[in-house]
Amino acid sequence: MAMASAGAEGGPVRVLEFYSGIGGLRYSLQESGVEAVVVEAFDINEVANDVYKHNFGHRPSQKNIQRLNVRQLDTYRADAWIMSPPCQPYTRQGLRKDAGDARAFSFLQMLELLPQMKNPPNYILVENVVGFENSITHGHLMDMFKELSFMTQEFIMSPRQLGIPYSRPRYFCLAKKEPKSFAQPAYNRKLLCELGPLVDFVKLKFEDRRNLPDEHDRKSIADEISHDREESLRRQPLVKLNEPVLDPKVYCRPISDFMEEEPCTSDDMGTPPLLKKLVGNGHDFLEVETEIARSEDGEKACDVAACADKWELYKLPSTVLERWGDCFDVVTLDSKRCCCFTKSYGSYAKGTGSLLATKNVWDDGSKFQRALVAQDLPEGISLHDLGLRYFTPREIANLHSFPPAFTFPSEVSLRQRYALLGNSLSAAVVGVLLRYLFSEPYQRTVV
Repeated sequence: MAMASAGAEGGPVRVLEFYSGIGGLRYSLQESGVEAVVVEAFDINEVANDVYKHNFGHRPSQKNIQRLNVRQLDTYRADAWIMSPPCQPYTRQGLRKDAGDARAFSFLQMLELLPQMKNPPNYILVENVVGFENSITHGHLMDMFKELSFMTQEFIMSPRQLGIPYSRPRYFCLAKKEPKSFAQPAYNRKLLCELGPLVDFVKLKFEDRRNLPDEHDRKSIADEISHDREESLRRQPLVKLNEPVLDPKVYCRPISDFMEEEPCTSDDMGTPPLLKKLVGNGHDFLEVETEIARSEDGEKACDVAACADKWELYKLPSTVLERWGDCFDVVTLDSKRCCCFTKSYGSYAKGTGSLLATKNVWDDGSKFQRALVAQDLPEGISLHDLGLRYFTPREIANLHSFPPAFTFPSEVSLRQRYALLGNSLSAAVVGVLLRYLFSEPYQRTVV
């Protein structure tokens, strides 16, 4: 794919990666095909930095971003900043303190430093939750871009728009410092919920019209992708809803394309979990512990290889199902969507991610899926009969479009893996956005 050189003097793009997590932004950079070098990454999460180093060979700086100064930032001479600042100040599940939340301070500090820099970046990408676009922090961000002569284009995007069966709507802001301009300047200073100018920068597969979802399925799709947005605007009823617009002609791959044949038990991926059949008092909390328990002398208490059914370790405990069964979103291998996996997946029942039904009570997969959505199972059939299990960390990584080479260090626990993946992002979506960000006007890309 031809692409204009965005780096200084025609060299690779020099990138600073803020709030780097487990490397989702860096994988997105690889996915984009842009010739780039990450000159430094920053994150204060020690475990996330362990995972990042495990996969990229470089440990991000654990220096608090809020303590960076102008001189230090100028030293990197970065062409681009890519960042995913904390979302808790803006999420529907948080207190919505916005700019008053301490977790927003480091990002706000960066906005104050940018105008003071001698070598500011020419390209910036910011990712956050849907709802950020209506925040006070967003207002500060736009004011700063205007002051520094950055042109912006904003997007609400989900992997499902690219044919990936994963509902994870997110807000993205792309900014380019003038005189640089976007490949499609007609979209400047606009917030888009459809692919719009990105169409030429992504390879989409279109399905036969005969296989389009029926009216019931289309309504379900619309309900799913708008749920997060509706919740985030519950206190802002006059604001128009922003939700990803799905093209019904785009072929969406089934969940089965992203599943493991068996749960990974390699040293790198660590050991599958045992989900304790225990529910916390008064809370939808599912206690989790790793399958390998160690006795006081350090020896393994049990061996995964001794388990006749490795999937047994991921099955939903019956006690949890009996108490919280109506809270779970259930999908099948034939499903063309699953809910967003959050950092609390496997620990809380409601709104943290989908469960997989491994047993089909109908030969017709689409009929089975519609029955699950409508919670209208055949007489005599209950959720206990569906073989419900959790998605594995590897499967969630697949839905995030992480490459097969991505692994966790063996010492990272299951709960930590779910939390780290829940805080990450879609490499496929951000890859398309970066490909567009670093392209020049009137340059049509053939993929």
